[in-house]
Amino acid sequence: MKNIDKKFRVSKNKLMTSVLALFGGFIATGIIENSITDFDENLVPCMIIAVSVGLVCAALCIIFVKEYYMQIREDGFELVKGKKVTKYDFSDFAGSNVTRHYMNGIYTGTSREIQILEASGKTTKINANNLSKGSFAELVTYLGQTRFTKAHDIEATAEYFKEGIEFQIPNEKIVKANKKKVIGWTAFVVALAVLFIGMMIYSLITKYDSTTFFVIMIFAGLGALIELFMELIPAAVTYHKMKNMPARIRIDEYSLTIGDKTFSSSSILNIMLVPAEYTILTRDFIVITKNNEKIKYNFGKNDLKGKLTYASYDKLSSAIEVWCIVNKINFMQILG
Repeated sequence: MKNIDKKFRVSKNKLMTSVLALFGGFIATGIIENSITDFDENLVPCMIIAVSVGLVCAALCIIFVKEYYMQIREDGFELVKGKKVTKYDFSDFAGSNVTRHYMNGIYTGTSREIQILEASGKTTKINANNLSKGSFAELVTYLGQTRFTKAHDIEATAEYFKEGIEFQIPNEKIVKANKKKVIGWTAFVVALAVLFIGMMIYSLITKYDSTTFFVIMIFAGLGALIELFMELIPAAVTYHKMKNMPARIRIDEYSLTIGDKTFSSSSILNIMLVPAEYTILTRDFIVITKNNEKIKYNFGKNDLKGKLTYASYDKLSSAIEVWCIVNKINFMQILG
């Protein structure tokens, strides 16, 4: 079996566990010794024992805690944990998940996950937080793109593009809907800010003392700040990015036309896009040519009513991915 020479370290269990064990053993030993001996008089021996216990705990973790690796091979992929190697077909890849975490409106981090379908029907979820944004996207691309070559014969798939496929995009309507959203959130944030400032000035001038008045004023101020960073700024950024949304995209056998710009398949180095199922990211679509030209398009962000994005983006992204595979163009999903 040919090795594609792609190995991804998806966890840092050994490092994290060893560090925790080192400090945990040190602290636990220190607490125990302090409770049964005169710590001040036996400081040096106690420190030596504590450090020794911590090092032993860390060493045990290094020996027994196993890392997760994913090895990409020609006919599938392997999940490696220590000496245990589990082999999977590419069809067993059940998708990926990226979650952005917030606490009280403040961004605290992003978690990444790989999902594998077991023979029993259960889905195994692999924590992939150790991977960078780029490495995670590369891994998912390796795991996912083979599903097309396995489901279809390449020559038969190529026939799909011979007569050309065209996507008509109501770009003006979508951009206008996003503009209305920005205006709406701007009005709401300004109203809350004016209410907060007005109430604060009134309380300073009149020395008005009321708990209810104070609570309303604080909620107005906090509400303005939260909606500014959580809704207004993201909506404004999305609106700014999507102003170049094309009115049409046509995919032919050997060419890709976006708006009034046509790319031959031989001129494209890489195509990157956000998958349709990802709701936390704006739908970016990037074409990189062999002349190092980088052209960015944006199709809005998925919403419940479907008014703020291109409704057939899922069909468009699937067609682009298959076209890249047929024409041997590097394709990568932007996963965040």
